[in-house]
Amino acid sequence: MKVPNIFKTESGLTYFLYNSQELVTATILVLVKTGTDYENKKLNGISHFIEHLFFKGTKNFPSSKELALELDKIGADYNAFTSYEYTGYYIKTLPEYLERAIYLISDMLINPIFDQKELEKERRVIIEEINYHHDTPTSFVFDEALKLSYGDQPAGWSILGTKESLQRIDQKDILEYFKKNYSIKNTFVIVAGNFDVNKVKNYLNKYFKNYLSKNLPLKLKFQEKNLKNKFKFIQRKDVKQTHLVLIFKTKGLNYLKKRKFALSLLTSILGYGLSSRMFRILREDLGITYYVRVNNDLYTDRGYLYLQTGSTIEKTLLTVEKIIEELKKIKMEKIPQEEIQKSKALLETSILTSAESSLSICLFYGLDYLLSRKLISPQEYLKEIKAITENELKREIKNWLVGKNTTLTVLSSEVFNKKNFNRLINTL
Repeated sequence: MKVPNIFKTESGLTYFLYNSQELVTATILVLVKTGTDYENKKLNGISHFIEHLFFKGTKNFPSSKELALELDKIGADYNAFTSYEYTGYYIKTLPEYLERAIYLISDMLINPIFDQKELEKERRVIIEEINYHHDTPTSFVFDEALKLSYGDQPAGWSILGTKESLQRIDQKDILEYFKKNYSIKNTFVIVAGNFDVNKVKNYLNKYFKNYLSKNLPLKLKFQEKNLKNKFKFIQRKDVKQTHLVLIFKTKGLNYLKKRKFALSLLTSILGYGLSSRMFRILREDLGITYYVRVNNDLYTDRGYLYLQTGSTIEKTLLTVEKIIEELKKIKMEKIPQEEIQKSKALLETSILTSAESSLSICLFYGLDYLLSRKLISPQEYLKEIKAITENELKREIKNWLVGKNTTLTVLSSEVFNKKNFNRLINTL
């Protein structure tokens, strides 16, 4: 599988083209290197707020109804997303409508109107999103886990912001943030599909020629803080089971570089598939839990591997004991080659699956380039994964699955003795 070709528009905007006759659909994805890491506490949530407002009208289509109609005319699948280090917007459609898709997404980014009435309406929508997040135990406890791990800085804040910060953000703040943070220097466009390359180049030059800001917004410097508190308990009478999140803090991509592949393999061993260690001991052997999630999130300056699960209230301590016991085993005992190979296969399938459609190709290459400034094909990923040795795995395990990097957040209707949980974490 080839990697996209890199170009620049006449105005200086970087873009990538992935042209393939095998693709049935065509997608344009715009990634802007701005997000929660670029916010101050007063305006926490503004990146996500703006993401919502881009769909509420432009100078050429001055209402959400008119803009939605134009997108529906080309049968578009469209959406947006906000993270800590980036915000993304995409339109997926049939190749015959690709020019129109490029025009519409450029209009959204160049000519947003941020209408006051729409702003107030969307503020209410996001506050309801925050309420929904709070009422969903798995989402709520995860946000609390990030707060515990990273403290009062962007890495520990919610991408949605808070009700208080949302109420503070006004139209002036939105306009200033947009002008400062949306720029040629921190925006990348990725197009994937079956198309005429020269025509798409012309479309991008034509429709993005007025995307001219050359600001380079600076993110707040991430502060690595020593963990004074490793355990956080939240009591809520409305939950029927205990929900818990273990976070193991790692370094970021700037430090890890190729070591990220071994960290991904560790994640696969712990939590991918029905035979993974955590699923086997918690779900199959003990029947303690309904769900087990293991994954890792990596940013340029930080990262973490996390384990999230739930249990009956009376078996909460046992659940944590069994997790810690298994983590000690993987640190001290030899990892069977059969388990390593099985976990590699699961990870490889996951990677190949993430590059099967025009949208997934845009996301695969776009996010990789935005965070690491490299374009690595899925085949190169597979090559790196196949080459991982047990010694490399052990190095990552001993570096990150240790008490000093670990936090545990528990949400339950019952009160627990903190000492028991702190003791368990400290044994890692």
